[in-house]
Amino acid sequence: MATVNLLPNADVTNSPAWTLSTGFSAGWFALLATDYSAPPLSDGSNISTTSAGKKCVVQFERLDSVSLNIDTIDSVQAVLKVSQLGRGNSYTIGMTITNNGSGAASWAEQTINDTASIGWNTNTFTARTTSTSGGSDWEDIDIDNIAMEIHAHTMSGNTLRVTYAYFIVTYTPAVAAADNATFFGANF
Repeated sequence: MATVNLLPNADVTNSPAWTLSTGFSAGWFALLATDYSAPPLSDGSNISTTSAGKKCVVQFERLDSVSLNIDTIDSVQAVLKVSQLGRGNSYTIGMTITNNGSGAASWAEQTINDTASIGWNTNTFTARTTSTSGGSDWEDIDIDNIAMEIHAHTMSGNTLRVTYAYFIVTYTPAVAAADNATFFGANF
């Protein structure tokens, strides 16, 4: 099996709105498309909130299934890099797989409870092997229209930040057909 990461590439909605990094004029998808490794307080590329209930939805880049030579899509897994500072604080971040247009991608919200830390927490959600709960296998059209809703579900205090969002797509490459022309040509 092989994997490819898909990054945000378009805004869908931001309501009730997360706060965008100060001085940032591009869409919030761009704030979530880069893996930032410096400490959270010096990160100028994130979305943040000081209250629960904020939601945004971002669209993701298309899967290049032709050049990747994909036979089957085995699973899709969401990952968020999240931070909340302050000793004793905790948060619950929610993530929903959805679609933006065609495709069947649709999963109920999954939440992860975590505690505050001095750095970024990598919150990895359940790998989904079908495009819907109890539904069909993943198809290229599902991935090409996949979107993620990010939800500040609960928080005990301080500021909750999200700096990076992506999907890990695990797939099985197609087996290349053997070229027997040289073998047969050499034996005649």
